Amino acid sequence: MADRILRGGRVVDPKNGLDGVADVVIENGRIAAVTPHYEGHAPEETDCTGLVVCPGLVDSHLHLGSVFGSPYGMRMAALSGVTTCLDMAGPLSDVLHYAPETGCGIHAAVLEGFDPKARFGTDKPTRDELGVFVEESLAAGAVGVKIMGGHWPLPLETSSELIRVANERDAYVAWHAGSTTAGSNLLGMRETIEAAGTEKLHLAHINAYCRGRVKSVEEETAEAIELLKTHPNIWCESYVSPMNGTILTCDGEGVVIDHVTRNCLATFGRTPDKTGMIEAFRHGEVQAIVERGGVSVLVGGEEGLELWLAAETATAGSFPVNPATSRFLLAQAKREDGSFVVDAIGTDGGCIPRNVLLTVGLSLVKFGALTLTEFVQKTSLNPARHLRLADRGHLSEGAAADVTVFDFERQKAVETIADGKTVMKDGKLVGRGVTFITTERGRAALVKQGFATLTVDYSGPEPERLPAL
Repeated sequence: MADRILRGGRVVDPKNGLDGVADVVIENGRIAAVTPHYEGHAPEETDCTGLVVCPGLVDSHLHLGSVFGSPYGMRMAALSGVTTCLDMAGPLSDVLHYAPETGCGIHAAVLEGFDPKARFGTDKPTRDELGVFVEESLAAGAVGVKIMGGHWPLPLETSSELIRVANERDAYVAWHAGSTTAGSNLLGMRETIEAAGTEKLHLAHINAYCRGRVKSVEEETAEAIELLKTHPNIWCESYVSPMNGTILTCDGEGVVIDHVTRNCLATFGRTPDKTGMIEAFRHGEVQAIVERGGVSVLVGGEEGLELWLAAETATAGSFPVNPATSRFLLAQAKREDGSFVVDAIGTDGGCIPRNVLLTVGLSLVKFGALTLTEFVQKTSLNPARHLRLADRGHLSEGAAADVTVFDFERQKAVETIADGKTVMKDGKLVGRGVTFITTERGRAALVKQGFATLTVDYSGPEPERLPAL
């Protein structure tokens, strides 16, 4: 017998070629049927007339921990319709520490951020030391590692070697482009792709390298597209928010420590120090991330400045530095085989207040860059396949009942359902706990701490890219 039925919504499921009014039947946490009219009944039935029902949104670039804002990333993801996410820096210990309090029923995979100076006392660790870092990260429950080149630049050879070491150990590896020789821009993107060679790599937030710092935005975007077309080993996402996310901390001499923040200040003609930050706050060029009511919010102007100073500058924040042009062009670009050049739309949100897959992402549909089916493919099916979650990202019979219900006109999530259970409805969180996505090497550590797990395997080739559906 069915547990619940979502009736009469516009069901959009790219994998199964669905875009029409139908009922979605859920039984024991799985999809039992998707049919134009289900004759049976269930204890829980929801009228979805006028709403879109799609496979659960998968955000392939989030931050869940307190380092980049607050420990409330899972809550903020669920509120935005996300059922599954990939945390892009951890630290894993931080995410695990807060998960019992902030978990709200969604699924999360975590990459351990790589800071060799803090761990090894050098930015040129040996190959054996890199191997230890990867193995310890996997054993603790992470699915892989993240090179934080934009925030913590490293010698190119260090990052390149880590990619090889991670792939040898079947670990997921991602890179925020940037090194000690090139910044987090188009030049850094070129270097990163060259350094990766033919190795598998997730290159984070492509639009962040197309802000017009090297060439015009249009020229940078065109080059980024061509680079990706000729390097199919690179999997990537872009985000749709005009805001970025960065760390606003200054050192004891008043110098901004984070290279991304320095670049943002330079964009507005500000000095990379406390004085420049004060001017940026007062001119509306930066906002601080603060916790209010169990979520993160952005606060600018004099209030934001006061909060930043009261925290002795130790806060995260955001600058409005992302051009709409690159977001639009990257979203619609396709290869000759019809697959997307940029595989997915993420947010780089979570605890950073820009969880806008729906609130901004659906504008790409309304402005004609994507069809609604293509939008769902880039926000659900493609990232689920990439994360090796074969039973998610679609509504096939027997698939996990991860479902997002949203209002297309308002561009707003109405209900978030994970494994058949409601975790968010009408803006209220009702879910509990978290299921961590991990490898077989990390499962025992997470189970020992009382967490539910999903086990994935990143050995073998990347799943074949699908054409735009």
